[in-house]
Amino acid sequence: MEHAYADGAATYRAAYLRGLKPDPELWIDQWADEFQRIPKDTGAAEPGKYHTDRTPFAREPMRCLSPLDPHKRVVTMVASQMMKTQIALNWIGGCIHMAPANILALLPSEKLARRVSSRIDKTIKVVPELYERVAKPRSRDSRNTLDTKEFEGGTLYCTTAGSAANLAELSARYVYGDEIDRWDVNVDSEGDPIELAETRGTTFGRKAKFYFSSSPTIKGASRIADLYEISDQRRYFVPCPHCGEKQVLELENLQWNEDFSRVDYLCANPECGALIEEHHKTDMLAAGEWRATAAGDGETAGFHLNALYSPLGWLSWASLAKQYTQAKRALDRGDAEPMQVFYNTRLALVWDSAQEQTKASELKARAEDYRLGEVPAGALILTAAVDVQHNRLEMLVLGWGEGLERWVVDFQVIPGDPADERTWNLLDERLKRSYRHASGVSLAICATAIDSGGHHTDEVYQFTRLRRWRGVIAVKGASKPGRPVLAQRPSKVDVTRLGKTEKQGAELWMVGTDTSKDWIYNRYPYREGPGALHFSADLPDDFYEQAVVERKLTVYVKGHKRVVWVKGKAERNEALDLLVYNLAAAHFLGLDRYRAGEWGKLRSTVSQGSLFAERVSEERSPATEPVRPAEQTPALQSIATPSPQPQVARRVTRSGYLSRR
Repeated sequence: MEHAYADGAATYRAAYLRGLKPDPELWIDQWADEFQRIPKDTGAAEPGKYHTDRTPFAREPMRCLSPLDPHKRVVTMVASQMMKTQIALNWIGGCIHMAPANILALLPSEKLARRVSSRIDKTIKVVPELYERVAKPRSRDSRNTLDTKEFEGGTLYCTTAGSAANLAELSARYVYGDEIDRWDVNVDSEGDPIELAETRGTTFGRKAKFYFSSSPTIKGASRIADLYEISDQRRYFVPCPHCGEKQVLELENLQWNEDFSRVDYLCANPECGALIEEHHKTDMLAAGEWRATAAGDGETAGFHLNALYSPLGWLSWASLAKQYTQAKRALDRGDAEPMQVFYNTRLALVWDSAQEQTKASELKARAEDYRLGEVPAGALILTAAVDVQHNRLEMLVLGWGEGLERWVVDFQVIPGDPADERTWNLLDERLKRSYRHASGVSLAICATAIDSGGHHTDEVYQFTRLRRWRGVIAVKGASKPGRPVLAQRPSKVDVTRLGKTEKQGAELWMVGTDTSKDWIYNRYPYREGPGALHFSADLPDDFYEQAVVERKLTVYVKGHKRVVWVKGKAERNEALDLLVYNLAAAHFLGLDRYRAGEWGKLRSTVSQGSLFAERVSEERSPATEPVRPAEQTPALQSIATPSPQPQVARRVTRSGYLSRR
């Protein structure tokens, strides 16, 4: 009996000829209306055949994702549960069916990646045109797994954006990034994941397509908002059923009574002023149109849509009004989280928590008429903090008074490579100098906290190891809620040649940055008294901006709420870091435990010293005073006659490393 064998050459020729054919005239919205199905087992509210007319505002984003559209990048900054993921499913399905190539889908976490991959898998099973093209799942190969699905002409990869390896192992013509505001800021120290993702499509040139979607988060830290800013910024205009004027639906025009039994929308046309009832929304959405409100970069189509456009039967205007009212009440009580969630997930707007905190302009307006390098009368003891940057060191000296009232005494930028020992020698000279107190005595710095969390950790350890006896310590921030401002004890970071911890080696003190920033921000409004911060008029303008640059953001990690401090990607925060490290230095000295009696003794010591001190002439400024040797510089010293050093409850350690040298 003869058996028919497959003709490999014929199969190869057929596949080769198909590859030479140009992409068909594929428009994703048309493909979705003809072929797409929503599986029942996904738990969708409206399973069955997909109809773009149900969400007419989704049509234009899908057309921009079509291969024939000239746009390279599509961005949707949209409210939750509106159109983001379904557009991606339609796009992926249409590409697999009619314009196959490698597809890379990136999610912020493995859990979400598995969820989206499962939804894609279920969609493939209910759409015959996709089912016949995607490899069938088998236990003996890996052509169709939870994160990889092979099909004729390419492969779909569904993974996380949290690993540089995931963004560098393959090339893809189509890249989908979901909830990009939840992605890591810097993936494995290799850069912005958005840029890393787009490099996957480099070899495809103009044929590559990128789709990024997300609800926004916080001002200055929202990637989707940044991408939307460079786009043509399209808004969806819908007509008023009474006057016909097309307008964007905004929360400000939504009106309701006390029991929410009547919720209407006020027409934006002042000549009309009609109250639009919600049942008109279906016709309004159908007659709506996207309009670009900016020129953009010419290759990015951006779409913004809030929850007021939610189709009938989904989220009602009454529900939105109730949620906003509850969030407003919480905000009035001082809880900004519900309003932040409402802004991000319902209005699709960035939340600016800075509106609830002290502004930089307010701090600058409070600057006092004293010079940097002088110690005001209320300051009784000095601490310093040093922030290490790649090309400089920044130093901030604070004077502390009763109740931890603070004065900015000095702020200096020391240019130089931290890998160069000369830079550290210059810092050492600055830390040894004395500052003239208003009473006439000379004050030296009692404790210094140096940030070791950058790229020059070893240099910081070496510098602090040799100066620990002067209260110079290495610190590192720990951004975890509930951490103390300064740990009870340091950790040992030196090891012997046998790999064991060197008990008398360098020490590292952990700083609770979240706790410290809460303490600092809560006291910015204070103009005087315990906790108040006083500024010198000599400080540069950007110091105030850096001091308030960070904002609180509520995020959910594995279903648990967490409040974190964030800043914009291009914003500087050295001044805030220096305030945090100075607070840690004050805790190192035990100033947070001082009572009125101890502050009184310190004040008396400063005052007594002034009785014997020579007055400093006008020609001799603190900046020109000779630097005293370290072994001859006490924490508090009269210029003419030495006065008793204040008893500071600092933490004392011994160094076996130094004793052996």
